[in-house]
Parts: sequence; structure tokens; C-alpha cells
Amino acid sequence: MNGMAKHAVACAALLCVCGAANAQSSVTMYGRVDAGMDSPRSGGSSVNRLVSGGSAGSNLGFSRRGGLGRGGLAAVFRLEMGINLDDGTLGQGGRAFGREASVGLSDARFGTLQMGRIPSVLHGPEQCGRLRLGRRRRAARAHQKRQPPPRSARCCRWGCRRGRTTRSTTCSPRWGGIEFRGQYSFGENSTTIGRGYGASARYQAGGFDLNAGFQRQEGPDDAAGKVSAMVVGGSYDARFAKFFLGMTVEKNSCATCTGAIARMPGASTSEFRLTNLGVRVPFGQFTAVAQFTRVNDRSDYTALTGNRDANWISLGGDYDLSKRTRLYFGVGQISNKNGSQYVLGTGTAQAPAMLVGSSSGSSRNIYMGVRHNF
Repeated sequence: MNGMAKHAVACAALLCVCGAANAQSSVTMYGRVDAGMDSPRSGGSSVNRLVSGGSAGSNLGFSRRGGLGRGGLAAVFRLEMGINLDDGTLGQGGRAFGREASVGLSDARFGTLQMGRIPSVLHGPEQCGRLRLGRRRRAARAHQKRQPPPRSARCCRWGCRRGRTTRSTTCSPRWGGIEFRGQYSFGENSTTIGRGYGASARYQAGGFDLNAGFQRQEGPDDAAGKVSAMVVGGSYDARFAKFFLGMTVEKNSCATCTGAIARMPGASTSEFRLTNLGVRVPFGQFTAVAQFTRVNDRSDYTALTGNRDANWISLGGDYDLSKRTRLYFGVGQISNKNGSQYVLGTGTAQAPAMLVGSSSGSSRNIYMGVRHNF
């Protein structure tokens, strides 16, 4: 299907949903528009650019919860598309509803069962900062590497935008203040990936928002390997400040996996451990933000290079013009080690491909933008 056809399908789906929204007052339309400017610099090169989703991805969504009159049982659906404000295209590879497309049943006692394209179970608590680790290259080779990704205390590669799974089911019951989520996706005889599954638990009470999760994606057979990720962390709201702490461990031995879960070239098994510390301190309408991230690279490289670790620090702030509109700004810097070549992007925007991280020094990024929710 060509680009024009894809957009025609998206417009047709949007018109259908809007018609349903007019006919059913309980259908909720919501969204977010976020755009900014950043200036990443690394290795003596820099670029100034307009970015979409500087603090959070722009989106447009429709949802509904319709009671079935049977002891709290309800039908639910959610259709949510990502939008790139810098060029007006659809996000998530041009999918009409790439962020989520799901339908299911919800029960007040037993939770919700969903089917469709659904966020990973690792996608959960609020993040602290908004800078994102960018693409990385080996010092001895020119080809690009996979980023070891998170930009927050709760987020690993699967927990962010590209981690959403297709053709999966999710069950999310809640008992005693703890929400449990389980997820399973079918391999469907793919030649690159097999089945996928994961589980997470989230606890919210007394200012605490704690989350622990595990996700695994298998290859098409045992010989192909697998990708596993684990996230533990959360936040504590002390009113005068909100503190964040988290750890992500990701290990990848999958030889056939592609895209966001491709194994790093030059390693028989890639493994990253990220530790995140952050704080948000409110001062009226302004909130100061600080974050530190430690990247531990424990990948099994075919050539001895030493651990390509990195330290990353960012400082910034948010200013709320209203309950729906926010200005944001900040600066970040990452220090590379043993040939690691990380660069920083902003929010959902990748670092520019033309920038190569400094293998013996640091890379930085300055950004500012505006976000409006509706």
C-alpha cells in the first residue's frame, strides 16, 4: 500500500470514529500536540532542528467505555494515532492507529481483557526527564548501532513508542491497591520473531508509585535466541519534591530480530543496565527538573573493547501557562567511555543520524518547546 492509500485509510477511519463520537456522547476524543527546537552537538558537529514530541509524543485518540448492565461489566475500546508535528505525517511507521488499537471487556472486580495493538506491560509510571539517548556507533566501524534507549526511570526500549506489540492480549486486574498486567503475543509463523509475553505489577498509595515488569520476545526457534527486559523503579511524591529511581536491564541474543529489538552488531549478546535518578521540584507554576543516568554496557563483543559505559546528566524546567499548556526547556550532557559514542535526542525525537558521538569526550543537547493537551 502506497503512502496516499495509507493516508486515505487513516482519514476514512478517523471519519468513522468521529461519526460514532457524534452519535454516542460517551465516546471521548483526546490528544496532545507537542513541538520544540533542539540543538544536539557531538564530535565537533551540530545541527539546529524542529522536533515533534519534545516532551511527549503528539497524538489523537478516541476511547469509550460502555456498560453492559451485567454487574459492572463494560465493553471498552481505544484507537490512538501518533502524529509528527514537524512534517504532518503519522507516527509509528505511518500506521493509522500505531500507538494503540484495542477492544475488550472490563469488569470492576476482575480487571480488563484487551486484544489488538497494545502498549507493552513495561509502559507505565510517569517519567522524570525528557532527554533521550541517541544512536551509537563503534569507533572502529562506520555503521550505526542500536540505541540502548530509555529516557526515564521507568522506560526501556519496549516501554517507549516502538515497544508496542501487535496482535496481543492483555489482562489487567487490580487487587488491594496493586495493578497486575499480563500480556501475550503470537508469533504467527514469522521468520524473524516468535511468541512474546510479559508481566508487570504497579502499586500506588501514600505518595508512592512503584512498578516492576518483565518482558520477553522469543525468536522463531530456540536457535535464534531471545530478547529479555526487566524494569524496576518508581517515584515518591513528598509534596515539596517528587523523586524518581529506576533500573532497566536488557539482554539480547536474538539473531533474527529486527527493528527496535535488533541485536547490536559486533556482539554475540548485547546487554545494557541503566540506572536512573531524578527529581522534580515545584515552585508555583514552574517545576525544576534534574536527572542522572548511568549506562553500564555488559555486551559480549567479538573484539575486546572494554565496557563502553556512559554517564548522562540533564537539567531543565517546565512552566505551566494553564492546566493544559506547558512550556519546557533544558540542557543535557553525556560522557562517553572506551569508545562508546552516544548522542542525545529530545523526547520522542531521535538524535540526528549525521551526528557521531565523541568516543573520547562528551555530547550535549539544548532544547525548548511547548505542549498542549486537549
